[in-house]
Amino acid sequence: MTIEEIRQALAARRKERGLTQAALGQLASVSREMVVRFENGDHDIGLRRLLRLCAVLGLDLSARPGRGRPVAEDLDQLFKDE
Repeated sequence: MTIEEIRQALAARRKERGLTQAALGQLASVSREMVVRFENGDHDIGLRRLLRLCAVLGLDLSARPGRGRPVAEDLDQLFKDE
């Protein structure tokens, strides 16, 4: 799953739950601005904040074995927003 897919999943779940970005931020103890910027792809919020957002939304974030060691081009694709 890419960071963009995570962003889309969080935004979709927030809307399903009927939460505003401000309400989600308040429940997860992050600012509304951070939620807005993350959903828009303008900000990397870090793992701890991401886990708090997921917890509020009832989502799990999991790690699974990859498909081997990535090459430089793979990393560029995975982290293209940096």
